[in-house]
Amino acid sequence: MPKVKHLKRSAVTAVVDSKPKKHSKPSSRVLEILRKVRREYQANRDPTYAAWSKKYMRNKFEFFGLKFPKRRALDKQVISASPILDVEDIYDLVGLLWQQEEREFHYFAIDYAVKFRDVLSCDAATCLRSVECGRQLLITNSWWDSIDLFTPKVIGYFGSKYPKEVIPILDQWIKDDNMWLRRSAILHQLNYNENTDKERLFRYCLLTGHEDEFFIQRAIGWALRNYLRYNRKDVKEFVKKNEAKLSPLSVKEALKHA
Repeated sequence: MPKVKHLKRSAVTAVVDSKPKKHSKPSSRVLEILRKVRREYQANRDPTYAAWSKKYMRNKFEFFGLKFPKRRALDKQVISASPILDVEDIYDLVGLLWQQEEREFHYFAIDYAVKFRDVLSCDAATCLRSVECGRQLLITNSWWDSIDLFTPKVIGYFGSKYPKEVIPILDQWIKDDNMWLRRSAILHQLNYNENTDKERLFRYCLLTGHEDEFFIQRAIGWALRNYLRYNRKDVKEFVKKNEAKLSPLSVKEALKHA
């Protein structure tokens, strides 16, 4: 059986830690969850689907080959049989999962963060640490799937819970050199629906509308199309007024259902 990869403390945790902690390595609770996840994934691996998944993801990641319903069932089984972790253990667990080669470990990390996002944002200070932890995930092992799963349900949730603290950070991300952080900033309001801050959405779209990057162009179109369901008039007016500043792909995606 392959060894579980882990450092003395995870790279993600090291970034957000500014105070000494009581332990210098992941707890036995964290390591046991990691072992359970690996054991279940290995027992249910599908080499054929793993090969297809790897090709679909442009050979960026290894896979066990677990289809979504099966993986989600295994994840629920592991979580329900495991103790609830405190915030420090969650940082360690997510960081260790993110270091594993197979992409399904990263999906488990995201699902775990979503399930316990209130623990990760129990107060404003903890939420800010969690945002920085999330930033490290977004810029490591980055691809559209992890960005799009993590951003609306975790980063966006933090932003809605502590807007005064979190939104200024997203205002920085939209100008960041890292493309995935810019995509994350554009997409963080996907679950805000009628509560979307339209001025911020439109501003983010204009700040990045000139880019040739495919993943940014698609993100702009997706964010506008999503908000169009709740504010058709303003979105259509924005696109029409700024069509020359947006890529044809962004315009097409934004108005797909107009």
